[in-house]
Amino acid sequence: MVTTPAQKVLCPVCHQADQVKKVPAAYESGVTRLAPPVMPVANVGMMKYVMVGFALVGVGVFFILVLSGINGYGSWPTPLQVIQAVVTILAICAALALSYVALLRVVRGDMKSQKLLPAYDEALENWRRLYYCKREDIVFDPQTNKTISDASLQSLISIEDNMHHMEQTQQAAVSHQ
Repeated sequence: MVTTPAQKVLCPVCHQADQVKKVPAAYESGVTRLAPPVMPVANVGMMKYVMVGFALVGVGVFFILVLSGINGYGSWPTPLQVIQAVVTILAICAALALSYVALLRVVRGDMKSQKLLPAYDEALENWRRLYYCKREDIVFDPQTNKTISDASLQSLISIEDNMHHMEQTQQAAVSHQ
């Protein structure tokens, strides 16, 4: 049942329009089971990389600033001074390498999230299209004028289900070419 803005959407069960509202409005009014789909975001843990890198740079800074500041190098043999400088440079390079690894992990997580965004958009569009009747406590699709169970609603707004549906559609389109 396609409606124009002047027409009220009728509930398919009670055939009334006074308690019918769009699902987003029903969710905002307190019907928590009608929550929108959750936007896919990558939660990439990188704190351990940052902490190890910070410790490595801290050790290097300690050796360079503190020991050279108190003239500690003057009493050290030359080979030991060279080894200390090389170890400090290696620690700083290791910290940079850890930063690079952490950055790559963030980029991979973002790429994974971007692959899910079209499915999220479809799930969000499905969620916005549906209506809720407070009197009957049902969700329905105004296009088909059929009620939707809670399980079907979760399937309609599930990113994984929409991703699977989109993959099947793409495979079907490729096979017909």
